[in-house]
Amino acid sequence: MAEAIVSVTVQKLGEWLLEEPLFLFGIDDQVKQLQDELKRLRCFLKDADEKQSKSERVRNWVAEIREAAYDAEDVLEAFFLKAESKKGKGIKMVFRRVSCVLSEAVSLHSAGSKIKEITSRLSKIAASMKDYGIKEAMDGESLSLFNSLREQRQSFPYAVEHNLVGLEQSLEKLVNDLVSGGEKLRVMSICGMGGLGKTTLAKHVFHHCTVRRHFHRFAWVYVSQEFRRRHVWQEILLSLSYKDENHRILGLRDEQLGEELHRFLKRNKCLIVLDDMWGTDAWDGLKHVFPHETGSNIILTTRNKEVALYADPRGVLHEPKLLTHEESWELLEKVSLQGRENLEPMLVKKLEEIGKQMAIRCGGLPLAITVLGGLLAMKNTLNQWQRVQENIKSYVSNGGSSNGSKSVMVADVLSLSYEDLPPHLKQCFLYFAHYPEDFEVHVGTLVSYWIAEGIVMPVEAGTTVVEDIGQDYLEELVKRSIVMVGKRDIVTSEVMTCRMHDLMREVCLQKAEQERFVQVVDSRQQDEAEAFPSLLTNTSRRISVQVHGGAEEHRIESLSQVNCIRSLVYLMKNQGSQWELLGKVSFRKMKLLRVLDLEGAQIKEGKLPDDVGDLIHLRNFSLRLTNVKELTSSIGNLTLMITLDLFVKGKLYIPDVIWKLRRLRHLCMPSELDPRTKLDLSTLRNLQQLWDFPVGQCNPRDLLVMTSLRRLSINLSSQNTDFEVVSSLSSVLKRLRGLTINVPCEPMPPPVDITQLVSAFANLSELELFLQLEKLPGEQSFSSDLGALRLWQCGLVDDPFLVLEKLPNLKILQLFEGSFVGSKLHCSVNGFPQLHSLTLSQLENLEEWVVEDGAMACLASLELKCCKRLKSVPEGIRFLKKLQEVEIGNMTKAFKDNLASGGEDFYKIQHVPCVVFEYCEL
Repeated sequence: MAEAIVSVTVQKLGEWLLEEPLFLFGIDDQVKQLQDELKRLRCFLKDADEKQSKSERVRNWVAEIREAAYDAEDVLEAFFLKAESKKGKGIKMVFRRVSCVLSEAVSLHSAGSKIKEITSRLSKIAASMKDYGIKEAMDGESLSLFNSLREQRQSFPYAVEHNLVGLEQSLEKLVNDLVSGGEKLRVMSICGMGGLGKTTLAKHVFHHCTVRRHFHRFAWVYVSQEFRRRHVWQEILLSLSYKDENHRILGLRDEQLGEELHRFLKRNKCLIVLDDMWGTDAWDGLKHVFPHETGSNIILTTRNKEVALYADPRGVLHEPKLLTHEESWELLEKVSLQGRENLEPMLVKKLEEIGKQMAIRCGGLPLAITVLGGLLAMKNTLNQWQRVQENIKSYVSNGGSSNGSKSVMVADVLSLSYEDLPPHLKQCFLYFAHYPEDFEVHVGTLVSYWIAEGIVMPVEAGTTVVEDIGQDYLEELVKRSIVMVGKRDIVTSEVMTCRMHDLMREVCLQKAEQERFVQVVDSRQQDEAEAFPSLLTNTSRRISVQVHGGAEEHRIESLSQVNCIRSLVYLMKNQGSQWELLGKVSFRKMKLLRVLDLEGAQIKEGKLPDDVGDLIHLRNFSLRLTNVKELTSSIGNLTLMITLDLFVKGKLYIPDVIWKLRRLRHLCMPSELDPRTKLDLSTLRNLQQLWDFPVGQCNPRDLLVMTSLRRLSINLSSQNTDFEVVSSLSSVLKRLRGLTINVPCEPMPPPVDITQLVSAFANLSELELFLQLEKLPGEQSFSSDLGALRLWQCGLVDDPFLVLEKLPNLKILQLFEGSFVGSKLHCSVNGFPQLHSLTLSQLENLEEWVVEDGAMACLASLELKCCKRLKSVPEGIRFLKKLQEVEIGNMTKAFKDNLASGGEDFYKIQHVPCVVFEYCEL
């Protein structure tokens, strides 16, 4: 990971040398020397990063380089900020600059001295490679995690596991797909995280009697990360040919080997398994020998979905699921208790109770269950099983080995995925160590942290939007089966929330500790001596405080003394709750902070200290759900700010300083501002997202400069002129994809016609309206790209479905309280052709809902809440074959009873896999 940090620093130094030569005049040579020294050391860091896990010497050497790179970036950034604050134009600024030449010379000399000292440190670190045997330690083959695990993980086709659980249907499907192919080469990929059973499934397919009858020749090759093309081609041809050909094949040159293999595959119907392929480059190296016109097929196992799709975009892609609790116990029971009939029935019953609890802790990962089962198979007493249960996390991670023997460790198998990551993704991976177990991570927030810390940077100025690069990084972690998707945006397909498997998270925590990446603090430890034993000697640059919510309190004094951290994040396990921040809040010593997230903090008197304005490096600042009532004007000093979240509880007074934060890309305003607040936002040209823009306290014409806006939420008054101003923005806000318009309900404004406003924004994909409407505009007024529509308090009398069902790309429709006040909704044949999710909530007058056969053909999710005059769900629900989940909430008991199993309406929803009832009347 140090390689990534050094690469970022080298890139920044290069940009500063190129873009700000005047500021660096006099110390540019020192900066260039520093950059060169870092470049030289970077050459060794890739090997060092891989091997530091097994060598204390290498680990400390890497840490020294990492800290020096951080220090260099801090020194130069502080210098630039000071110099930038004195930039200006005009005759007054000329005289002012002349008066502070001496001050600038002192600053320049100070920065130059610090850079020179850091360069000297790096030179000594480089020299220590020889003096302390670092190079020899790095060259030692035994240090490589890849080498140490390759032999243990190598697969052989004849070693077939007989305990196939949870994969029976997958096996049948894969076999059928495999033997039903034509005379074209097809690649069947089995993809998923390490330990999921990909190789086990491939072996069962490979040996299946139907497959054996269909193909004539078979080859199995273990590819692995250390891919060698000649070796793979050779192994395939040796497996397909007769044994008396072996000597001749081993003597073939590469081109002869490839040509002969190509001919053989074209003439014969062969099945080839390429097990454990890691990269697209491996496929590129192999694919030339595989003929397109052939009866041969390939099975490929990989952790990386991108590899599978790259090998054959039209091929069969199978992604095994994690085992259910029941399947986990079935597998564990087979491995641990099978063949032990001599045990007493009463003991077996108790072992089963404990075993079922332990099976759940394996998170459905077959490898972890198998490792645990192998360990339990050697334990014969209840006491021994209980001891394993008490320490299950360590037993599973260490493969049942307490002495570090060479048994396959689950943690090491999963670590291979981390070691295979490019440097920039290693930092992204380690950031997940901030989060508690089973935490649903909001991707937008996570990416904003990455951007604030420079982990995500644009490749070239003015090219791809940095937020999109961050999303791509996250998608890469998903494709590599490292991160699990929680929710995807139905409209854009972007990942909205994600999490890590518990065992992958354990690997993440181990690596983060090894890299000194983040220190995690549990706020429940009230004793500061216990909670913060090493904060003052802390060498990690990040602190994550995990808050559990409720009436919890947390003191900040000890944290305030830590002066080297770049990130201080408070994470609530119970998301959305609040907690008390006790003690004197001060940030005076935390001047290197890039990220400060105080979400949910309740601060004494609701006031931030003025010294928050000293955090000149700060790029991401969140006061979400805090009780802050007034911002200090020193916030205007934070000119590097990228993300500012001011969505506090209650009213907030903001001094007119936000205009100084010209680098802002994401601004979330409070839902209610103190009447004294008057803001100028006309300088915020870089904004990507703006939430709760208050027309009453800001000039709507400020929005005209925000040409990069993608998402806008605007709070209007009921005056038509406001709507006209918003409509006029369409000619400037060409990139706008999401728009929310909110008009206060009190006092009740007159209904408005929004036809002009809606039709003005031709590229909208999401629209949310909180306002009284005269009528719904015709379908031709809406953007053809509109994928999500949410309506609140619209007071529509006419059936809105008559218009909305004609929108060709609408995927999400949510009608909330007061949006429709009529009594009947009707879905016509072929209506809502793309609708995926429908919510009807608090429609108090709704009595009848008709769904014709052929309507909403793609509907997968239905949410029906608090529509108490509705007697039953439509007859047409039974025609919705793709419906996967129905959620019924706050409906009458009679409504629920009719839909429940045995009720008269049960037949309408009996085909739906998941039906949930919540808070239905007794």
